Amino acid sequence: MNKVPKSVRIAFGFVALTCLLMFVDVSSVVAALSDIRLIDLFYLLLISVVLILVSVVKWRLFLQHLGMSASIVHLFRLYLVGYFVNLFMPSSLGGDVVRSLYVGKEIDRVKAVSATLLERYTGFIAMVVMSLMAVCWAPQVTAQIRLLALLIGGGAVVLTIAMVTGRFTRLSEMLRVPPSIHAKVLRLQEGVQWGLSDRDLLVRAGALSVTFHLLTIVNTAVVGYAVGWHDIPWSDLLVVVPLILLIGAVPISPQGLGIQEGAFVFFLSSVGATSGQAMAIALVLRAKSYILAAVGGALWIGLRRPASGGIDGASAAGGLKPGV
Repeated sequence: MNKVPKSVRIAFGFVALTCLLMFVDVSSVVAALSDIRLIDLFYLLLISVVLILVSVVKWRLFLQHLGMSASIVHLFRLYLVGYFVNLFMPSSLGGDVVRSLYVGKEIDRVKAVSATLLERYTGFIAMVVMSLMAVCWAPQVTAQIRLLALLIGGGAVVLTIAMVTGRFTRLSEMLRVPPSIHAKVLRLQEGVQWGLSDRDLLVRAGALSVTFHLLTIVNTAVVGYAVGWHDIPWSDLLVVVPLILLIGAVPISPQGLGIQEGAFVFFLSSVGATSGQAMAIALVLRAKSYILAAVGGALWIGLRRPASGGIDGASAAGGLKPGV
């Protein structure tokens, strides 16, 4: 997929989204969107700010473990820049790499990237664990979805053990994966091993990860309520929302365009939402991510200019240009 042109990925995303809109009742989607009030938009914006803030605090924990001093405000800006970069990338890793390069300008950039990847990975583990724990209390979740959650959970356990023991990169070598991908695998493995050296750090990061993903459930529920889905099954959302996010992260189209919307329609429809409501939820969350990306794009222009006070008084500019 790395060699597939961006234009093809973008076209695929729009085709997938168009096909999905042909599948659902567009009039029901419009009706659901018309239910949204101004106060709902305020709550959604507030939740977005809190979600990013929690992620920033966790990211800062790992950076401080490296001996870096970074302000919350500066890291918040970099997180928004990551949203902007992800508009052009098939996954969120593009934005993660860019914000790591900015924050790691004055230190070992490899470790800065490792800190960012570890921040993401701890979130992934917390998300999977929450989904597994909620399976037993999710009455509307089908047997197929339960099985999928269990398979992903088992895979996450195996993956973590493989990285901790060093077998992950050895497997990569045996399979003769491309050098560029193998380098990323090695970096992730080193980051996990490095993070495990401080249990207190992992406990705090784990608590923040759980908080973040509980907020993602609230975020989805608030949008659902705004579009008219009032009988929201919270325990079922704990199972299906992580699965939606994981499927949406598959690097096929930019930001999972079309893929994530399809996952929302499939999984939310299975736990009580109408297809129109599910599609409306997906579109609202998509629009919100684009708004955050637009803010991040404006901030990126500012980051390209020499500035002080970002990290230990060093310049915040990392020599990168929009479109990287």
